[in-house]
Amino acid sequence: RRKNMKKIIFIIAFLPLSLFSAPVEFWSCKFSDGYDMNDLNKWVVKWNKVIDGLDDQSYSAYIMTPSFTSNLGDLDFVWAGSWSSYATMGSGFEEYFAEGKGADIHAEFEKMTNCSSHTLVDSRQVREASN
Repeated sequence: RRKNMKKIIFIIAFLPLSLFSAPVEFWSCKFSDGYDMNDLNKWVVKWNKVIDGLDDQSYSAYIMTPSFTSNLGDLDFVWAGSWSSYATMGSGFEEYFAEGKGADIHAEFEKMTNCSSHTLVDSRQVREASN
């Protein structure tokens, strides 16, 4: 009952945003000692198997490697993820984190990375590609 109440409060709080936009998260990360992109790519295969087994399938993920930044030493990669709405983000977080279905695989991610920031942004499309 308490979990349901938290969900309801979360959905009500973000409902106005969800009508016009979508949540996108960014993790700015460096690899922990002894780990590199090959390790992350192997982890992604395992992570995808976990994600494929979840009820919520609204999350899209991207690995971005910087080609240019003011200080290339600050990060090795950016993990970006998006949902179609704040409601699906809430249900995805609930399943992955609160219900613990993503706990083991996420612990592996945290072991091999040192992410200096985790940012959630409100994204809204202002132009669609024409081709």
